[in-house]
Amino acid sequence: MSSFEMSVGNAEIVALTDMNCAFPTPLPELWPNVPYDAWEPFREMFPDTFEGERMRIEIGCYLVRSQGKTILIDTGYGPGPIDYIGGLRGELMAELASKSVDLADVDTVFLSHLHIDHVGWNTREENGKRVPAFPNARYVVHQDDIDHFSRPDVQAAGRYPFYDDLVQPLADLDVLDGLTSDANLTDEVRAIHTPGHTPGHMSVMVSSGGERAMIQGDVLIHPAQVTELEWTPIFDGDPKTAIKTRRKMLDQLEVDGTTVVSCHFTKPGFGHIVRADGKRYWQVGD
Repeated sequence: MSSFEMSVGNAEIVALTDMNCAFPTPLPELWPNVPYDAWEPFREMFPDTFEGERMRIEIGCYLVRSQGKTILIDTGYGPGPIDYIGGLRGELMAELASKSVDLADVDTVFLSHLHIDHVGWNTREENGKRVPAFPNARYVVHQDDIDHFSRPDVQAAGRYPFYDDLVQPLADLDVLDGLTSDANLTDEVRAIHTPGHTPGHMSVMVSSGGERAMIQGDVLIHPAQVTELEWTPIFDGDPKTAIKTRRKMLDQLEVDGTTVVSCHFTKPGFGHIVRADGKRYWQVGD
């Protein structure tokens, strides 16, 4: 398999990219509780994740094949151009085509949460209406995120409105499922509620043949957070809960030796939690 694909027992995870960008907000504003100089050791460890005073971030998605089902996890920023990150355009559709994935073959689109950089390719325009980009898929997300992001005040507080174009049409067409608890997508793929970043944020555990991998969504958006659990970006809606979730997840993943899959780390985002000098660190590699 290529470096962008990994097997988990009988299941398969394929890393896809929508784009890679330098986020425009400087590090001190993006991470207000982190002294700027504290980033220095992580610049040496993870140079691909910085561009001057800004964080360089992957906008990644994953294709999971399990028990005859094709599951797409997150849909990136979308076609763009996205003005506030330099007018970049999303590449997810080209990535899927390069893997010979027909959009009609996707059975489930699982949305880890409803931030714009995870839902951008949910729909497309057809005859003046928004329709599902993946015509045969059920779209799945936690109900708490539906309840939160559908609120007019939450939409108005975002950089630009997106819910009415990218999420609401799925509900109107009855292809959107809101989960209220952990749930199996297949017998090998389980969605797990990991709140804090958003109220309904979920991660995905892939377990097959005695092997395990956790696609952790945005519990961690930078490898430094593996070491510094209390570093919280402005994107975390409930920082205290996000820290609690991060600690619980990393404790368990370290004990189990589970592969960790991270959509915002440098592609493909496959790695492990390791110990050095009494601290936890991110180590690249599946």
